Amino acid sequence: MRWALLLCGSVCYGELPELWSPPSAFPPTLRDIASRLPQDTDAREPCLITYAHEGQHFLCKGRKGYHGIYIGGGKRWEVPTPPLTTEEVFAAIPGEMRGASLYRTYLSQGRSEYWARQPLMLLDEWRAYTVGSHVRQELGWEKREETVRHMETFTVYVKVLYDMAGEIEGYDMTELRAFCRWNLGECKKVRGFQGGVEF
Repeated sequence: MRWALLLCGSVCYGELPELWSPPSAFPPTLRDIASRLPQDTDAREPCLITYAHEGQHFLCKGRKGYHGIYIGGGKRWEVPTPPLTTEEVFAAIPGEMRGASLYRTYLSQGRSEYWARQPLMLLDEWRAYTVGSHVRQELGWEKREETVRHMETFTVYVKVLYDMAGEIEGYDMTELRAFCRWNLGECKKVRGFQGGVEF
């Protein structure tokens, strides 16, 4: 993960310390996430993929004008929030690329008070499905294949957000571009990933 931290440089902020030592049977990606959360965290789930996905969300944190995405190693990557509503981004996703049930689930979530004006919710979910896919691969599982498909779908969603943000005068794309390129690289490490998108 060291090279990733070098990529984000000064926008990586805060140190999320290890609070405990998870079982050695946990896959490496989950061990990193779980170690930064209390042992009795509400993110803990019987399925290790779901545990990683939800734990990833718990480690992300925003502040005014930014959203911090957990990238491992106790670090978050801050991305400036583009002046868009989350619903505007969802409305711009082409119908054939939405994935019906997934789209409805996150459109509804994106209308909530917390996420309505934070379109970087899409990065948050993209990263969560990415770490879930890594955990699935580390476990050597054939089941839970939908985790990879959802990662692919969110790659498309994020590309729509990316393109919309790039058209906004005055919005600095530097960190959004760098994060998207980095996480796309993480997606490509997953066997079977079919992205078809570049940033």
